Amino acid sequence: MKKFIAVILALLYVSFSFAEVDRSTRYEIKILEKLVVDVTKKRHPYVYFDGLSRKKVRLIKRFSTLRETKNIKDADFVFVKNKKKPFKAIKPTLALDFASLKYCRYCIGVFSWKNGRPILILFKENLERFHIVLPEEYKYFIESKSLMIGKK
Repeated sequence: MKKFIAVILALLYVSFSFAEVDRSTRYEIKILEKLVVDVTKKRHPYVYFDGLSRKKVRLIKRFSTLRETKNIKDADFVFVKNKKKPFKAIKPTLALDFASLKYCRYCIGVFSWKNGRPILILFKENLERFHIVLPEEYKYFIESKSLMIGKK
């Protein structure tokens, strides 16, 4: 009987822990996880987070296979957000807001939300710079970075 109660309590804990995260956040985390895994070709890549809230980082770590590294040199991939100064690390980097693109020379793209819908844009030039070959399913999202000049 004690084992049965323990199992029920464990299931309730797991179900409530998933319930605290809204559907769009879980969706975003799965998109980011898939992109990073496809870019790095690793099952559990190390990611450096710059400018993201600790809450967001905890959610990404909790609901994905991505691992956090505190040292950018050990990172396989980088996420940046809220950048106000040039970001100079030469690592595959994804901006999580359009404002950060201005300061991120090596960003392979941007992922953000507009009108409640996710937007993913990948830059052909920076994908080539890092010798990144993505599956065919990403073809729709790849554009030239020069086409983004002047867009908001």
